[in-house]
Amino acid sequence: MPTSQTQTSSRSAFTLIEILLVLTIIGVLASVLLPRMSFWFEPPSTILQRAIEEASDMALSGIPVRFSVKTSGSSRRGTILAEAFMKKEEPENSLSSFLGTNSNRPIVLEWQNIDMRNLPEDSGWRFEPAVIYFYTDGSCSPAKISKAGRDVPDRLADEYVLTVTGYCAKIEK
Repeated sequence: MPTSQTQTSSRSAFTLIEILLVLTIIGVLASVLLPRMSFWFEPPSTILQRAIEEASDMALSGIPVRFSVKTSGSSRRGTILAEAFMKKEEPENSLSSFLGTNSNRPIVLEWQNIDMRNLPEDSGWRFEPAVIYFYTDGSCSPAKISKAGRDVPDRLADEYVLTVTGYCAKIEK
């Protein structure tokens, strides 16, 4: 019986098609992941502008909103606290709620903490004046807002001006 010898060729390199296919897959993954990753590195001014727009939208819907700075210790800088002027809710286990007699009571409004999606979570913020109000007519109280990192003096802080119309712009030094 004759034996046929088959030669096996060993490849030591990639073909052009294989390289293009890998580059295409990397390009598709990069186009999907890069916009999501860039969201993590937004400057504080962009986050602040989004929070101002969200507070203005909430105020236009009929709920007045205010921003203040929650400080810790003797520092004048801190985290931004958002509050809305809303109806005070009675506990559901109160006697008047159980008997249904709370309909004759006057409505009590108070400032209550609210969770906002776009509120900056980092510290180092400062407002002048100390409270910024967002009114139901779409306006807000003008303010000077500054942001400084840890161990950064006030004179080197990033400063922004908030106008009555809700426009926030960085002050160039």
